[in-house]
Amino acid sequence: MKKIFLLFTIALLWFCVASIAQNTDSMRSVNAYRYLDEKAYDKALSLADTLMAKYPGYAGCVIFKATVLGAMGHGKAGSKLINKFMDKGELHPKGEVFSAAFYMERGDSKAQAKLYRYAISDYNKAYESVGNSTQLLKDLLMGRSRAEYAIHKYNSVHTDMEELLAKDSTDFSALTMMFNALNMLDNTDEIMIYLDRAMRLYPDSDIVYGNLAYRYQNAGDYKKAIELNNKALELGGDNLYHFNNRGFEKYKLNDLAGALADINRSIELGPYNSFAFKNRALVYIAMKENGKACADLHTAIELGFAQQYGDEVDDLIKSNCGGKQ
Repeated sequence: MKKIFLLFTIALLWFCVASIAQNTDSMRSVNAYRYLDEKAYDKALSLADTLMAKYPGYAGCVIFKATVLGAMGHGKAGSKLINKFMDKGELHPKGEVFSAAFYMERGDSKAQAKLYRYAISDYNKAYESVGNSTQLLKDLLMGRSRAEYAIHKYNSVHTDMEELLAKDSTDFSALTMMFNALNMLDNTDEIMIYLDRAMRLYPDSDIVYGNLAYRYQNAGDYKKAIELNNKALELGGDNLYHFNNRGFEKYKLNDLAGALADINRSIELGPYNSFAFKNRALVYIAMKENGKACADLHTAIELGFAQQYGDEVDDLIKSNCGGKQ
C-alpha cells in the first residue's frame, strides 16, 4: 500500500506547486519524485522544507514531508507534523480528498507503531471524508483491513474487502486479504468462490495454489494438499507458509522425516512464525522427542501463538511437558 500511497502523495505534491506556473516549481516536483525514487532522503527532506516554507498550509506539501520522514524511519515525527497541521485547522485547500489523505497517513503511522485500534479510528475518519477518489478509497480500505486483521477483527476485514473488490474485482492484494480473513473464519464455501476467481485471473500465482492447498488440508485430503503445495513452491520459490503447511500435511500422513525437513525450512525462512514451532513440536512428539517438542511449544507461546490461534499449544504443554508453561 505504501507504494500506491506514495504515488498519491506525489500527485498532491504536484498540486502543491502547480498553482504557481513557474518552471522552478515544476522542476522541484520532478526532483521530489526522483529523490524519493532514488532514496536520496536528505535531498527530499530539504526540498520538502523549501516547499512548505513557500506554500505554508498546503496539504500536499505537508503529506510529502511526512512521507519522507516515514521513509527515513521517523514515522512518529511525520505523524506529529500531520497532527500539528490538522489541529491548527489551517490547511489549504480544505477539500475532502486532502482531509482523507491526512487521516490515512496518520493511520498508517499508528499501524506501523502497532497501535492498531487508534489506526482504525483514523482510517474511519478518512473513510468518512474520502469523497470520489476510488484509488484513495481502495488504499485506505486495505490499510484498515490490515489493522483489523492484526487485532483479529476478521469479519470487519471481510466487509472491507467485499467493498474493495466491488470497486475492483481483479485486485490481487484484496483477494489475498480476503483469503486470509475467510481462512480465519473457516468459511470454505465463500473462499472457494474467490479462489475460483483468482485461479482464472492469476493462474500462475503461488498464493492462490497455497490457499487452495489449505482448503484441502482442512478437508483432510492431505495428498491433494501436498500436490498443490508442490505447485505453489514451484511457482513461488521459498515460501515459509507453503513449507510449513506441506510439512504439517506430511506429518498427518506419517512422513515424519519429510515433515521435519519442510518445517525446519519454514523456520529458517521465518523464525517468528509461532505456528511452525507448534507444527514442529507435533512432529517431535510423534518421534518421542518430548524435550525438543517442549522447547518448541514454549517458543510458540513466546511468539504469541495463544493470542492469535487459541489454546492448542497450552493443551500440548499440559499433556507433554508436565503442565509447565
